[in-house]
Amino acid sequence: MCALVALFHALLDPAYRPLVAELMTGLAAVTHDTLRRGCTRKSLLSSFASLLSLEYSSSFFSFAVIMPIYYVVFILSGAAIGSPVKGRSTRITQGSAEALLFALIVGYIIPTVCMVILQDITTTALWQGYPIIMALAQFVYLVIRPSHDVESGHATIQAMYGLIFVTSAIFHVYYTWPLVFDIQEFQKVLVPQLALSKRPLSLPEGVAAVIQWDAVFGIGSTLLMTFWFAQSVKEMVLLLVWHVLSSVVFGPGAAIAGVLLFREARLNSLEDKED
Repeated sequence: MCALVALFHALLDPAYRPLVAELMTGLAAVTHDTLRRGCTRKSLLSSFASLLSLEYSSSFFSFAVIMPIYYVVFILSGAAIGSPVKGRSTRITQGSAEALLFALIVGYIIPTVCMVILQDITTTALWQGYPIIMALAQFVYLVIRPSHDVESGHATIQAMYGLIFVTSAIFHVYYTWPLVFDIQEFQKVLVPQLALSKRPLSLPEGVAAVIQWDAVFGIGSTLLMTFWFAQSVKEMVLLLVWHVLSSVVFGPGAAIAGVLLFREARLNSLEDKED
């Protein structure tokens, strides 16, 4: 863990701020969706276990290795649905949605902001435990405000996906767009290299080289997973166009959040009809 913290801390070099911004917003969408799925289950324990195993497996092995495996299991289990399925609840109460919002702010946003701004080894180490912080924050909120209400929390969930979308778009425009006018810097910061460098790399450069491939396979597999939400060939084509255009203009985190927001809206509208 100490070596992991030291390596991740090296990535906070200001030169690689665009890479960190893209990675953090993409990870926010993935983490939020993982915890959101657990909110429809009767026991929060399974939700916590899923989040912790996913995030810590990604930390110790590789985001690029774990995410494709996770999504294969996710799809084969039948959980990758874009609309309600008879006998499987997708409804989320307002109390559970508020707990998820509290967990996102306290467990992910605040630790991430502190890590990036303070650039202190302690805050970097604490950030590695954000899955535990999120799980505990959600648990504490539900203890204080038990989720016994019948009011739907879909609007709150959509607002959170909207927050992730807007945040990703702002960071993408601020950090990534300027790199378009400097191709060499763009390739250095965001594009993974196919060949080994002929010169010795500094620690930040070496860590960035690994994280770039991690992001390509980790976030890329998430984008591919969303195609299982499509209910027709037309929707698959629209998803492909959306992912290409939105990833370029708004960033991959926004592309993922946008699809999840649409899926949440569909789940909500169909449940309203059933009610």
